This record gives sequence, structure tokens and C-alpha cells, in this order.
Amino acid sequence: MSRSIVSDGAAGEEAKAAGLSGTDLSAMELAVFAERRKRRTRVRLQVWAIRCAVAIAFIGGWYFASRRGLINPLFVSSPDAVAKGLVSQLGQAEFWTDVTATFAGALAGLAAGGFLGIVTGVVFSRSEVLERAATPFLTLANSLPRPALAPIFILWFGLGFAPKALVAGSVVYFVLLTSTLAALRGIDHDVVQLTRSLSMSPVQRFLKIELPAALPSIVGALRLGAVYAVLGAVLSEMVGAYYGLGQRLVVLTSNFKVADSFAVLLFMGVMSMVLDYAIKGLEQLVASRSR
Repeated sequence: MSRSIVSDGAAGEEAKAAGLSGTDLSAMELAVFAERRKRRTRVRLQVWAIRCAVAIAFIGGWYFASRRGLINPLFVSSPDAVAKGLVSQLGQAEFWTDVTATFAGALAGLAAGGFLGIVTGVVFSRSEVLERAATPFLTLANSLPRPALAPIFILWFGLGFAPKALVAGSVVYFVLLTSTLAALRGIDHDVVQLTRSLSMSPVQRFLKIELPAALPSIVGALRLGAVYAVLGAVLSEMVGAYYGLGQRLVVLTSNFKVADSFAVLLFMGVMSMVLDYAIKGLEQLVASRSR
């Protein structure tokens, strides 16, 4: 946005140098803004047209294949059956209990794992020795398969809330740690030298220079972490849980209720998209503030 303001200001100076009046200059600026607005609207319409075309083609092809017997409805079902299964489950109180359990576990894992990952990234950016000492252990911990961790957490903490939050947090932690450390280490060396020449304290340098510069990358990593948090929570529930969409999915597939299973998968995708768009809004806010 600042670049556009500078370019508009430069255009205004050029117009003044060319002898244009204030009225002509205002009309030219309005024309430029109108053209940009038209272009944004045109791009937005094209994006939605492509999205709708892909969705229609996918659902239409699925419906045609199921009606013509090209696919086995026992294993793949059909779009109308999935829609009916989703509507039917939305009216069940038990379904919303499962949604709440999964969503709460994913959010807890996202919050705890994200916070610890950011803090660890900040600490490592301050101490190269500590980072190099801890890297082998963190690499070993990150390489552990999450499906193997889920039954261990369930053995330790039971079938309640804790295992799904821990599995989700274990995934998010490493995503935020890597992004935070890379963002803080990627700050321009000249900027760091300038802050030292101005006798800024480490706290001032972090709050006024480093944190604002790293925030867009950190918030962007949260978008990826939100999706992984839902996957981690569902994975833990599939291994074992009292409530949750993962446990519901296991029960439905075990009873060959394919349409209802696809309906649960669809709802999981929508839930992940809601989290992603919420954090995307936060990312845009942070990006606008950091300009």
C-alpha cells in the first residue's frame, strides 16, 4: 500500500510538472483508483468462476458415475446421499458433541503448540549455542510418527481431552518453531547493525524491529498449523476416544455407512477451512499493520 501511495505521489508530481491543474489531477487519480477497483473485481470474479466450475465438474462427474454404475455406490456413495447424510447428522446432538470435542482439542493444540514454538524460536534466535545443542533432540522428536505417539498419549492420559490436544500440539510446535526461527534469522543484517548503533536495548530491538518483521511469517505458519492441529486431533480420536469426529468416522466406516463417512470428512474439511480463513484475516491485519 505504501508503494502505491508513493507511486501515486510521483504521478501527481509529474502531473504538476506537466502543468495539469488540481482538478485535472484529482480526475486522473480517481480514474487510476477506478481502474484498480475494476481489475480487483475482475480477478475476483474469475477466481470464483474457476472455483464454481471445478466444483460443478467434480460433483457432476461423481453423480454421473454413480448413476451410470461406473463406480460401486457401496464404497463411494453418491453426492446426494452424502448431502442427506450430512443433513441428518447435523440434526443430532451427539454429532455436535463430537464436533465440540474435536474442535476444542485442535484449538488447544494450536494455542499451546504455537505459543511454545514461537517462544522456542525466539530463544534459539538469541543463542546459537543452545540451538545447535538442542537441534539433534528436536529432530529426533519431530521424526517420530504421530500415529505412534497417539496410543502412548492415550495410555498415559486416558481417552479424554489431553491426548488429542498433545498430538495436535506436537505437530504445530515444530511448524511454528521453524518459521519463527527462520523469520528472526532472516532480518537484514544492516538493520540489526543500525539498531546497535542507535544503542537500542535487546528488548527494544525485539519489540520494535524483530517482532514486527517476523509477525507475517509467524501468522502465516499458524494457517498451516491450524490444518495440522485438526488432523492431529482427528488422528488421536481414531486411535481411541470417548467423543470426537475421528471416533465417529471409525464407527461409521466399520458399519459400512459410506455416505455418512464422507459427510463427516466434508465437515472436517469445512472446519479446517474456517480456521484457515480466520487466521488468514489475522494475517492480513498483521501485514497491513507492519507496512
